[in-house]
Amino acid sequence: MFTSIKSRLIIWYLSTFSLVFTGLGIFLYYELEGIAMDSIDSHLHSEVQFLASFLREEEKQGHWGDELIELSTAAVGEYAISLSGHYYQLVSQNGKIIARSPSLAIAGASLPFKGELPAPSYKIIIGPGNEPLRMMTQSFKLSAGTVTIQAADTLKETYYLLRSFNNIILTIFPIAFIILGVGIFMITGWSFKALNNFSRKIRQITEKNLNERVESQGMETELKPLAEGFNIMLGHIEDAFAKQRQFLLDASHELRTPTSVIKSYCDVTLKKARGEIEYKEALTVIKDTSEKMASLIQKILDVAGLESKEVLLKKETVDIGSILSNIYKLMLPIAEENNIEIFLEDDKKIELPGDKERITELFINLVDNAIKYNRKGGTVIISSNIKNGFAVITIADTGIGIPEKDSSKIFDRFYRADKSRGEVKGAGLGLSIVKAIIEAHKGTIEVASTVGTGSAFKVMFPLA
Repeated sequence: MFTSIKSRLIIWYLSTFSLVFTGLGIFLYYELEGIAMDSIDSHLHSEVQFLASFLREEEKQGHWGDELIELSTAAVGEYAISLSGHYYQLVSQNGKIIARSPSLAIAGASLPFKGELPAPSYKIIIGPGNEPLRMMTQSFKLSAGTVTIQAADTLKETYYLLRSFNNIILTIFPIAFIILGVGIFMITGWSFKALNNFSRKIRQITEKNLNERVESQGMETELKPLAEGFNIMLGHIEDAFAKQRQFLLDASHELRTPTSVIKSYCDVTLKKARGEIEYKEALTVIKDTSEKMASLIQKILDVAGLESKEVLLKKETVDIGSILSNIYKLMLPIAEENNIEIFLEDDKKIELPGDKERITELFINLVDNAIKYNRKGGTVIISSNIKNGFAVITIADTGIGIPEKDSSKIFDRFYRADKSRGEVKGAGLGLSIVKAIIEAHKGTIEVASTVGTGSAFKVMFPLA
C-alpha cells in the first residue's frame, strides 16, 4: 500500500490535516476559555473594587454599620435570588462574615474563606448550589480593620459555551475529514490518470515501433519534461538499434568475403587430387584469409570491449612525445613508399596517465589513415602541445578530405565514405577503435576537413 505514490499522498495529506485541525481546535478552545475567564475575572475585579470603594466612602461618612446591613439585604438583580450563582461576601479580619449577598443569605450559605489575601486571587470552586464558580478574593485595610471581599460568578454558561464549541469541532472534524479524504482521493486519481495514460503509451512501444513518440502537446505541465525526456531517450534507443542492425549487416558483409574465399578454395582443391605445391598454395591462401578474419573479429571485440568498459586499461605514466617520435620513425618508410612527406613538428615530453599500448595504437591508426587517404606528393604533419590542462595532438594531412555529410559518421563501426569504399583496403573499424580508446582515457577528438584540401584530427587528453 505504502509503495503507491497516491496512497502516500493521501495518507500524508489526511495526517497533516488531522494534526493541523486538532492543533487548531485545541488552540481555539484554550483561547476561547481564556477570553471567557478574562471576561469573568474582569467583572469580578470590578465588583470587588466597587464594594471596596463603597465601604471606604461610607466609612468616611460614618455609615459603616448601616451599609453592612444594607449590603446583606439589598435586592438587586441576580444577587437577590437564592443560590443564583452570583455572590459576594465580606469577611472581617477575625474570619467572621460581616455581610453577604441575599443570594447567599437567604439560603444560609457562604463562600469558602481561608485567610486574608492583599493581592487579587482567582480560583475555581464548587459553590453552595454544587455549581462551578469563579471566585475572586482580596483584602483591604480600612479604619475599622482589614476586610476581605469575595465575589463569585457561575461558570455554567462558560462551560456550556466551551462544550458547545467542543461539540462543533467534534462534529465538523469528521465531516471535513471525510469530505477532504474523498476530495483528495478524487483529485489524485484524476491527476494520476494522465500518468497512467503515459505509462500505457510507453508499454505499447517495443523494438518494432521505436519510431513512435509520446505526444506532449496538451499534456500536464509536470509531465511535459518527462514526455520530452522519454522521447529523447527513445530517439537514442532507436538510433542505437539502427546502428546495431547496421553493424550486423556490415559485419556480415565484411566476413562474407573471406568466408567465401575459404569455402571456394576448399571446394576447388577437394574436387580432384592435386600435387603438394597446389595444396600448399591453397592452404596458404586459406591461412591468410583466416588471419584477416581473426584480425577483423579481434578489432570488433576491441571496439565492443572499449565501448562497454569491459577492457581494462593498463594505466601508467606515458610520454606522448616519445610515442609520437616512435610512430614517426615507424611510419616514415610507409609514407616514403607512397610518395608522402611526413613531419614531426614537436616531440617534447608530455606526460599523462594512460595505456601506452592503446594510445600508440590510436595514433598509428590516425597517421596510417592520413597516409592512405593522401594524394601523391602530399604531406602529413604531426604536432603536439599543452593547452588549458590538456595534451593536444593534431594529425593533419593534404589528402582527399571528408565530405561534410560524412564527417559525423566516420567514427561509426564499418563506416567508410563512398569516395573511399572500394579504393582503400580496410574494414572501416580504425576510427571506431580510435574514438573508443580516446573516450576510455576521458579524452575527446575533433575533425576539421575540406574536400580536396585535407583533414586535421585533433586529439585532447586531460593531463591529470
